[in-house]
Amino acid sequence: MTEADRDRWDARYQEGSHQSDSEPDALLTEALQHAPARGRAIDLACGRGRHAIALARAGYDVEAVDISPAALSAAREQAQGLEILWHAADLDEFQLPGSAFAVVCCINFSDRALAARMVESLAPGGILVFATCPQEQSRFSPPPGEIPAWFASLEVLVHREDERRIEFVGRAQ
Repeated sequence: MTEADRDRWDARYQEGSHQSDSEPDALLTEALQHAPARGRAIDLACGRGRHAIALARAGYDVEAVDISPAALSAAREQAQGLEILWHAADLDEFQLPGSAFAVVCCINFSDRALAARMVESLAPGGILVFATCPQEQSRFSPPPGEIPAWFASLEVLVHREDERRIEFVGRAQ
């Protein structure tokens, strides 16, 4: 992403974008049934932080990353003192540590180059929670049926695709 991308997202959040997104996505709630009970978790492209907050409330040690400082400011406010490590960073450049996370959450952001890094950052037994819109809705999204190849090394726990959404949950071996 570029500085222009950061500025565009900052403007959207400052104008009130995503304010109604306070509850965690149902896919994350479903996926946590398969997750290790404790450990580190990371929410990538976290926006206003609803998934990071849900993970912290579930007892994980949470980090959250977004390119928009305005989104992170709103997320900190929403978190009401929960201990979450917030990173203002471009995911193209953000370094994910290897074998570190019990949960990697990436909802409503899609980047094939990030897929392998997400998998590598999973601890053994850790889960990846991924959702995006299909390619027909965004030029950044994958074509139909491609997601299993992105995450081929993971045990598939959930894989659903329709005209509105692609969902995937996988477990690291």
